[in-house]
Amino acid sequence: MATRTRGEAYDFELFEPKRKSEPQQQTNNIIRLPQEELERNRRPKHRSLKVLSMSVFLTVMLGIVGTFVYGQVRLSELTNEINLSTTELAEQESLYTQLKMKSQSKLSLETVEEYAETQLGMRKLEQSQVEYISLSQGDKGQVLEGDSSENWLTSIWNFIEQLLS
Repeated sequence: MATRTRGEAYDFELFEPKRKSEPQQQTNNIIRLPQEELERNRRPKHRSLKVLSMSVFLTVMLGIVGTFVYGQVRLSELTNEINLSTTELAEQESLYTQLKMKSQSKLSLETVEEYAETQLGMRKLEQSQVEYISLSQGDKGQVLEGDSSENWLTSIWNFIEQLLS
């Protein structure tokens, strides 16, 4: 009984080839093409419009990429030039500040006074050196006439000016 229950668990009919109950006629769906058409279909087709459009597309893309790369290179060069100019400007400003401080120290009021006293023998203004002057009459201006030796064109012009004024 043990062997019987073991064999019943497996259905070996599933692994057997299936039998056909009726023989069916096979239909032939093959289409025969003439040899000339077969050769024409086997030849590679040259699609000139596709090749031309692809080459134009690739050329345009190459131009765009080239322009982009050139722009980036130029931008990088200009950035480097700006950085160098900025550095040089900072150095020149520092030098200017140093020279300005040096010149201010040489031209300070104390330095000038000391130079005037020691080298030139000058001294500060004292009250005894001040002289006051008074003007009793007001200032006046006086116009002096030049030579009366004018040429005849100038005298005619002056005459016309006198008539019009």
